[in-house]
Amino acid sequence: MSIKIKQALTESLIKIEKKVFDEETIRTLLIVSREYLKYDGLIKELAHFIAHPKRNRGIFHKKVNSRYAKFKLVEEQLLKKRPVIKTEEELSDFMLGGVNIEKIEIKLFDIIYFDGLDDLPESHLIKHTGFTKLQAEKNLKNSYTKNGNFYSLNTQKTKKMISLLQELPNSDEDKEIQKAIFQGQELINKIEMTIDSLQKVIRGAIYLHSVFNTDSLINDFETNFKKILEEFNIDSKYTNVITDNIEEILLCLMTLIHDSIFEFYDKNTARVYLCAYLKNDEVKNKESLSQQEILHKFGVLALYTNYKLGSKSNSFPLFVSEIKLKDYIEFNDFMATNITGSITEIPWISAKRFGEKLRLKTYS
Repeated sequence: MSIKIKQALTESLIKIEKKVFDEETIRTLLIVSREYLKYDGLIKELAHFIAHPKRNRGIFHKKVNSRYAKFKLVEEQLLKKRPVIKTEEELSDFMLGGVNIEKIEIKLFDIIYFDGLDDLPESHLIKHTGFTKLQAEKNLKNSYTKNGNFYSLNTQKTKKMISLLQELPNSDEDKEIQKAIFQGQELINKIEMTIDSLQKVIRGAIYLHSVFNTDSLINDFETNFKKILEEFNIDSKYTNVITDNIEEILLCLMTLIHDSIFEFYDKNTARVYLCAYLKNDEVKNKESLSQQEILHKFGVLALYTNYKLGSKSNSFPLFVSEIKLKDYIEFNDFMATNITGSITEIPWISAKRFGEKLRLKTYS
């Protein structure tokens, strides 16, 4: 057991207990403990994030990478010449096209479908396909065979068989051959329709929810730090100390993640930034307040990702917290800026102590 590691952990935990910690305390806590985190999960992922702010793997990356791939497919479809579209269903089918179900690159398949399944609420999948996540994953795996760098739909063999049957002499007059051809075509159509429908549901559902929540953060801290405290013979009371200060710890984590980079499967990148977030329904019946006042009074702190694709720019949430902006940013300071809209980047990107209070401050 390293005495230096124990000392660094203990000093960080004592600062949290005495409520004199800031983002540097939390940085030290996670960096020092990273090697000793027994369970792969949220805390280990956050520790990796802080140690290596450019991410091309991990729990968060899988979800964000899958969302990006779906957005990109839709954008690529928009650039194509549209057929004559008469109904919303035809429009939906067109927008969700662009992927050949018979042969798909393995890397793209895994990102869109397997990672996409992980990011999808199971209730949505069951409602629109009748499959659970486990059933959908099994169906996809059983329907494809790896062939080099691609997954090929298993109907290819049946199609070849039908082609050979059709080339036989007098095949048009042989009832048994025609029956076999018909049954083969029926089977192919059924498989392709099922797979196409399943894949369109997975591709078409882009749920922009947070990649984690406060409860999962608390649970992961308790699970991981219980083991670390035992290993280093540190008082177990510090698991409760962490839980009791979870909002301020989360605030520090969010400031530490600001300016991180995601590298996507196609090498394009997205930047993570801190912003003010306000739900649309918070604006109702508050006509006496300006938009900026409403944002400060009712807005919360969020982490968003922003990427560019060609001439376009797109942002979507990584994490929307329940941390009120007004609790950590002074009203006059906020009103001195031109931040009037939700998901606008804020200049307060550090969590520092001012006396006994932890506040958000601008970088200097």
